[in-house]
Amino acid sequence: MGIQDITLSRNNYINVGKEGSFLSGNDPIFNSTPQEIDQLFKELKDNNKTKIVLYFHGGLVPAKDGMDTAKRIVHYVEKNTDAHPICFIWETGLYKTVMHNLSIVEKSEFFKKLMVKVIKIAGKKLGIEAIDGIGNSKGVETMKEAEIQNELDKEEPFQNYHVNVSSKSASVIDAETVKTEIELEARLLPEIEAELEEEIESDDEFKRIAAEEKSDEETKLMNPLYKEAEITEGKGIISSAKLITASVKITYNVIKRHIQKRDHDFYPTIIEEILREVYVSNIGNWLWGSMKKKAADMWKPSNFTGDYQNWHVGSYFVKKIEEYQKEIGKPLTIDLVGHSAGSIVICELFKIIKSEKSNLKFRNIMFFAPACRCDLFDESILSSQERFSSFRIFTMKDDLEKQDHLVKFLYPRSLLYLISGILEEERDACILGLQRHITGNLPYLGDLFTRIKTFLADDGKIVYSKSDDTALSGFKTGSLSHGGFDDDKETTLDSMVYIINQ
Repeated sequence: MGIQDITLSRNNYINVGKEGSFLSGNDPIFNSTPQEIDQLFKELKDNNKTKIVLYFHGGLVPAKDGMDTAKRIVHYVEKNTDAHPICFIWETGLYKTVMHNLSIVEKSEFFKKLMVKVIKIAGKKLGIEAIDGIGNSKGVETMKEAEIQNELDKEEPFQNYHVNVSSKSASVIDAETVKTEIELEARLLPEIEAELEEEIESDDEFKRIAAEEKSDEETKLMNPLYKEAEITEGKGIISSAKLITASVKITYNVIKRHIQKRDHDFYPTIIEEILREVYVSNIGNWLWGSMKKKAADMWKPSNFTGDYQNWHVGSYFVKKIEEYQKEIGKPLTIDLVGHSAGSIVICELFKIIKSEKSNLKFRNIMFFAPACRCDLFDESILSSQERFSSFRIFTMKDDLEKQDHLVKFLYPRSLLYLISGILEEERDACILGLQRHITGNLPYLGDLFTRIKTFLADDGKIVYSKSDDTALSGFKTGSLSHGGFDDDKETTLDSMVYIINQ
């Protein structure tokens, strides 16, 4: 029998509706009610259960995928532990939306031509040299557009490159010595503007493609700044002036991020900046914001009167935990497990129980490839260490993170990199599951990073994939992809059940 064939008991999952409420969806299989949560706690009492595991899947998946994950986790926990597993299904479907939008952009001739222009100018000014399969290198500034296109036809374009310091432009070398944004712009912008204006004005084909009407799908994704709203009969038409403006902003930000050591390598950074400037208003960041809002909304306090569909699911669940603990006269043993954006839900839980002065406490917290921001983690969990006994992260080392290609050819980085580089509001947003952001190395310095590094430095708080054969029980993980941690049964999930059984 496969996971899909298992029928999950209502006592093992709770569905979170719109805005974190009990609001019913279209499929009754997923809908939860307060009465069902009441029944869940009745079963706990009838079976003298005082040990529970709360599992929060990633927030990017549709309901069916969330249910399949819940079935897998419930089956594994029930089979291997004496704890009662409860999975929160809080789907958003963001992943499929983002992937669909990226596929639209990937097919765009305008996007492809814009990418080549930015590669040429940014690569030239940064001294980027592509390295071929036998070790020969060639500066981007000497590459013809056909050669750049050949590089773009690879599964990971510009995977092998280095910076030739002697080939860097004088303006970049000068800009590396300044400290303020105003000084940086003064050093870089005039030269970037001049070179791109000459590059674009001399390319009639690029101007023609920019001025052509785009498909309805691409037009909907484009930043309104670059659509000629006054041309009502045209869609996605970009003038030469706006084309230059966009190209300059993109190229400047690519170079700035390299100077400030906040780049995600040469090619992925270019993709991120093009998407942020020309398409990102609709590529997925607003959905990511909606998902984070749902993670917080489910814990909002409610007075639990009136229509139950307006009650917040998480806060009702917390209420029932507190009542159950009072009834049995002792605290429950509660373990929290969050995969990807599930870590955000747990952080938001900590924020609300702190603000509501709840006495709720937990035993173990386990994060699988956490997608929560470092500042959220600091604000919620690090500031409430008295509320839990142990903590452990399972995530990938940076080299494996970079090999987890979300979209081959277009975006050869992991989902956590996409969140950091595109979906969050600022560039290179610091994410707890990305090794580069939590090791306390340049440029990630300051009190926040020191607190996180110090906390994680304690023995056993972080386990990087792929662990070797000498790893002890509870410290094993083998996932080679962001989405693989919740079905990595022989390592990560075995570590999870080992910790639960302690």
